[in-house]
Amino acid sequence: MSRDARRRKKFTMGVWHQGVGSVVLVALAAGSHALSPIPNGVNITVYHVNPVQYGVAPINMNTADILGDMYFDLRSKALPIECASNDPNKGRDCDNAEVANNSALVITKLVLEVNPDFGQYGLCNICVNGSDHHGNNSCVDGAYNCNCGSFTGPSKPCGSPVGFMNISAMMARHRCDAGDPNFECWHDSTARKTGGKWFSTVDVGYCGDGTTPAPPGCTWRVAEFVKRVNKTCSDNVIYGEVEAFDPTTCFGQCTDSGVGKLRNTTSPCWIGCFYD
Repeated sequence: MSRDARRRKKFTMGVWHQGVGSVVLVALAAGSHALSPIPNGVNITVYHVNPVQYGVAPINMNTADILGDMYFDLRSKALPIECASNDPNKGRDCDNAEVANNSALVITKLVLEVNPDFGQYGLCNICVNGSDHHGNNSCVDGAYNCNCGSFTGPSKPCGSPVGFMNISAMMARHRCDAGDPNFECWHDSTARKTGGKWFSTVDVGYCGDGTTPAPPGCTWRVAEFVKRVNKTCSDNVIYGEVEAFDPTTCFGQCTDSGVGKLRNTTSPCWIGCFYD
């Protein structure tokens, strides 16, 4: 058995038995080899962070290219400070199930085939306590919902086109104002450093998994499932690289955190050093 084959076998025996389902894996693999139902379709490599129990097909979910995913990940490191502020207008990710419950999160890498005629970006979240925090206050807990209204306005259904957002154009243009909390300033500077792209893929545009004919006019499908990794493992690799860059001057001065196995990622000092 080849090394790649052993990895695939290990993956199937592990993560897939945690609720995703080997049947879905077979269907996605079959669909990736079928004649494409998307005229002029293009392939994009995307990443998605969410709880492990959800399937790999990003139905009513947001994904990102590698830089967009980097922005999503790095901006969340300030979450302990953000949520301690007790300001519901500031702590926007404190109830975000794709951010706050880190121990249950995985990162999925996919190749999607999409119609490149992109549409409005949809704000897709898991419903928590009857709200998606983007205008829908009557959703079903645990279900994904997408809103193509504004960030603060009423909820609006998304159409079938794959949604698109340029991080540099939308997020990096913000500037930290005097009196803003540190975490808001870190969010802004992170967007300027990473840039990147975000995508939204909704159920009305899904071509299906290849087991049945694709609906006419569908706009996206999973062309390839690449891999899924535990987010905690990924975080520890990133933390180690950042700490190695400056192990003593800043991190070494934190009295409530060390580095490596001694790090305390809720420490305001450690968080400040991470962004500095």
